[in-house]
Amino acid sequence: MAKSKNGEKETKKRVKKAKKELKMVSKGKKEAVKRRKIVYAIETTIVVILAFFMVLLLLNKTFFREEYEGNVDGNTFKINIPLLYYFAGDNDKVVTFKTLRKSEYDKEYFDEYLDKLDRYTCNNEIFYYDKNYNLAIYDIKVEKKFALKTIKISYDVFDVNEVCS
Repeated sequence: MAKSKNGEKETKKRVKKAKKELKMVSKGKKEAVKRRKIVYAIETTIVVILAFFMVLLLLNKTFFREEYEGNVDGNTFKINIPLLYYFAGDNDKVVTFKTLRKSEYDKEYFDEYLDKLDRYTCNNEIFYYDKNYNLAIYDIKVEKKFALKTIKISYDVFDVNEVCS
């Protein structure tokens, strides 16, 4: 009988030890599941944010286009711009864009664009004229704030032959 009591005690010890090990494994699995849920939540949040910004950019007038199309008094015109320019507004014949591109790139791009247009001096003002759209560009300003740049293009739409005769 002594042997069987020792055997029972040993069996109980093994069962107890096995239960502890099972609890530890179970606890580890629960923690792993919890970590997976957190990672999944983070990944889902990132995807939703990226999708939101992608839709925002796709709906923008100019972000994936190389020209801005505007309208003044029923006259439609186009201004060439580089890709990845976010249209920010068009107020009182000044169109505004935002971009992360380098200022040097912007300057070079617009210098080349203005070189393709006709340069006029009329009523003591210098402007660049696009005869296809009767578009006069008076000024292009690049304002730099940290990495984000604001580009403002001052323009007007008129027939140069009627105004500057």
